[in-house]
Amino acid sequence: MIQLLLSLAQLGVALVLSAIVAFLAIVLFQWFTRDLDEWEALRQGNVAVGIVLGAMLLGVAIVLRPAVTVDSSAWDVGARLFVPVLLTEALQLGLGLIFALVALALALVLFAALTRGLDEVQELKSDNRAVATLLAGVILAVSVLVSHAIGQVLSQIPPLLF
Repeated sequence: MIQLLLSLAQLGVALVLSAIVAFLAIVLFQWFTRDLDEWEALRQGNVAVGIVLGAMLLGVAIVLRPAVTVDSSAWDVGARLFVPVLLTEALQLGLGLIFALVALALALVLFAALTRGLDEVQELKSDNRAVATLLAGVILAVSVLVSHAIGQVLSQIPPLLF
Protein backbone atom coordinates (compact mmCIF):
# COMPACT_ATOMS: atom_id res chain seq x y z
CA MET A 1 0.00 0.00 0.00
CA ILE A 2 2.86 2.36 0.81
CA GLN A 3 4.38 1.71 -2.64
CA LEU A 4 1.08 2.62 -4.34
CA LEU A 5 0.78 5.84 -2.35
CA LEU A 6 4.40 6.67 -3.13
CA SER A 7 3.82 6.09 -6.84
CA LEU A 8 0.72 8.32 -6.82
CA ALA A 9 2.58 11.03 -4.91
CA GLN A 10 5.47 10.79 -7.40
CA LEU A 11 2.97 11.21 -10.22
CA GLY A 12 1.61 14.34 -8.54
CA VAL A 13 5.09 15.81 -8.08
CA ALA A 14 5.95 15.02 -11.70
CA LEU A 15 2.75 16.66 -12.99
CA VAL A 16 3.26 19.88 -11.04
CA LEU A 17 6.93 20.16 -11.90
CA SER A 18 6.22 19.28 -15.54
CA ALA A 19 3.90 22.27 -15.85
CA ILE A 20 6.63 24.48 -14.42
CA VAL A 21 9.15 22.92 -16.79
CA ALA A 22 6.91 23.58 -19.80
CA PHE A 23 6.59 27.22 -18.79
CA LEU A 24 10.35 27.58 -18.33
CA ALA A 25 11.04 25.95 -21.71
CA ILE A 26 8.89 28.61 -23.35
CA VAL A 27 10.68 31.31 -21.34
CA LEU A 28 13.99 29.94 -22.66
CA PHE A 29 12.70 30.15 -26.21
CA GLN A 30 11.52 33.72 -25.58
CA TRP A 31 15.01 34.59 -24.33
CA PHE A 32 16.49 33.20 -27.56
CA THR A 33 13.98 35.10 -29.73
CA ARG A 34 13.87 38.47 -27.97
CA ASP A 35 12.57 40.30 -31.05
CA LEU A 36 9.64 37.94 -31.51
CA ASP A 37 6.31 37.98 -29.67
CA GLU A 38 5.64 34.24 -29.67
CA TRP A 39 2.09 34.48 -28.33
CA GLU A 40 1.08 37.02 -30.95
CA ALA A 41 2.75 34.95 -33.67
CA LEU A 42 0.82 31.89 -32.52
CA ARG A 43 -2.46 33.85 -32.46
CA GLN A 44 -1.78 34.88 -36.06
CA GLY A 45 -1.25 31.26 -37.07
CA ASN A 46 2.53 31.30 -37.42
CA VAL A 47 3.21 27.60 -37.85
CA ALA A 48 6.99 28.03 -37.73
CA VAL A 49 6.87 29.42 -34.20
CA GLY A 50 4.52 26.62 -33.17
CA ILE A 51 6.90 23.99 -34.55
CA VAL A 52 9.86 25.35 -32.62
CA LEU A 53 7.89 25.86 -29.39
CA GLY A 54 6.58 22.33 -29.64
CA ALA A 55 10.11 21.04 -30.18
CA MET A 56 11.31 22.97 -27.12
CA LEU A 57 8.64 21.37 -24.95
CA LEU A 58 9.33 17.90 -26.33
CA GLY A 59 13.09 18.43 -26.07
CA VAL A 60 12.91 19.39 -22.40
CA ALA A 61 10.63 16.41 -21.74
CA ILE A 62 13.15 14.07 -23.41
CA VAL A 63 15.98 15.45 -21.29
CA LEU A 64 13.94 15.30 -18.08
CA ARG A 65 12.53 11.82 -18.55
CA PRO A 66 15.34 10.18 -16.56
CA ALA A 67 14.88 12.72 -13.77
CA VAL A 68 11.36 11.52 -13.05
CA THR A 69 12.59 8.07 -12.07
CA VAL A 70 13.80 7.70 -8.51
CA ASP A 71 15.06 4.15 -8.17
CA SER A 72 13.92 3.19 -4.71
CA SER A 73 14.07 -0.56 -5.31
CA ALA A 74 17.05 -1.00 -3.00
CA TRP A 75 15.48 1.10 -0.23
CA ASP A 76 13.15 -0.03 2.47
CA VAL A 77 10.49 2.49 1.49
CA GLY A 78 8.28 2.64 4.48
CA ALA A 79 6.43 5.54 5.95
CA ARG A 80 9.66 7.18 7.11
CA LEU A 81 11.16 7.38 3.59
CA PHE A 82 7.99 8.52 1.84
CA VAL A 83 8.83 12.24 1.96
CA PRO A 84 12.57 11.80 1.22
CA VAL A 85 11.75 9.89 -1.97
CA LEU A 86 9.44 12.69 -3.12
CA LEU A 87 12.04 15.32 -2.25
CA THR A 88 14.66 13.32 -4.16
CA GLU A 89 12.39 13.26 -7.20
CA ALA A 90 11.82 17.01 -6.92
CA LEU A 91 15.57 17.61 -6.55
CA GLN A 92 16.32 15.43 -9.59
CA LEU A 93 13.70 17.27 -11.64
CA GLY A 94 15.08 20.63 -10.55
CA LEU A 95 18.64 19.70 -11.44
CA GLY A 96 17.47 18.03 -14.64
CA LEU A 97 15.62 21.21 -15.59
CA ILE A 98 18.76 23.26 -15.13
CA PHE A 99 20.75 20.78 -17.23
CA ALA A 100 18.05 20.72 -19.91
CA LEU A 101 17.78 24.49 -20.17
CA VAL A 102 21.55 24.94 -20.26
CA ALA A 103 21.97 22.22 -22.91
CA LEU A 104 19.23 23.62 -25.14
CA ALA A 105 20.35 27.22 -24.68
CA LEU A 106 23.92 26.27 -25.63
CA ALA A 107 22.67 24.31 -28.63
CA LEU A 108 20.61 27.24 -29.90
CA VAL A 109 23.39 29.77 -29.31
CA LEU A 110 25.99 27.54 -31.01
CA PHE A 111 23.66 26.86 -33.92
CA ALA A 112 23.02 30.59 -34.36
CA ALA A 113 26.76 31.27 -34.23
CA LEU A 114 27.51 28.58 -36.80
CA THR A 115 24.80 29.83 -39.17
CA ARG A 116 25.66 33.53 -39.24
CA GLY A 117 24.12 34.01 -42.67
CA LEU A 118 20.75 32.89 -41.34
CA ASP A 119 18.68 35.13 -39.07
CA GLU A 120 16.60 32.46 -37.34
CA VAL A 121 14.34 34.92 -35.52
CA GLN A 122 13.51 36.84 -38.70
CA GLU A 123 12.86 33.57 -40.53
CA LEU A 124 10.50 32.45 -37.76
CA LYS A 125 8.71 35.80 -37.90
CA SER A 126 8.25 35.19 -41.63
CA ASP A 127 6.74 31.77 -40.86
CA ASN A 128 9.62 29.98 -42.61
CA ARG A 129 8.73 26.38 -41.82
CA ALA A 130 11.94 25.01 -43.30
CA VAL A 131 14.03 26.94 -40.78
CA ALA A 132 11.58 26.02 -38.01
CA THR A 133 11.92 22.35 -38.90
CA LEU A 134 15.70 22.64 -38.87
CA LEU A 135 15.66 24.34 -35.45
CA ALA A 136 13.24 21.71 -34.15
CA GLY A 137 15.63 19.03 -35.38
CA VAL A 138 18.55 20.67 -33.59
CA ILE A 139 16.56 20.91 -30.36
CA LEU A 140 15.35 17.32 -30.50
CA ALA A 141 18.74 15.89 -31.55
CA VAL A 142 20.53 17.65 -28.70
CA SER A 143 17.83 16.49 -26.28
CA VAL A 144 18.16 12.86 -27.31
CA LEU A 145 21.95 13.01 -27.20
CA VAL A 146 22.26 14.61 -23.76
CA SER A 147 19.37 12.77 -22.11
CA HIS A 148 21.32 9.64 -21.27
CA ALA A 149 24.30 11.57 -19.88
CA ILE A 150 22.04 13.72 -17.73
CA GLY A 151 20.24 10.58 -16.55
CA GLN A 152 23.59 9.12 -15.49
CA VAL A 153 24.43 12.24 -13.50
CA LEU A 154 21.01 12.33 -11.87
CA SER A 155 21.16 8.64 -10.94
CA GLN A 156 24.04 9.51 -8.61
CA ILE A 157 21.86 11.76 -6.45
CA PRO A 158 19.89 9.14 -4.42
CA PRO A 159 23.01 7.26 -3.27
CA LEU A 160 24.44 10.55 -2.03
CA LEU A 161 21.31 11.29 -0.02
CA PHE A 162 20.54 7.84 1.37
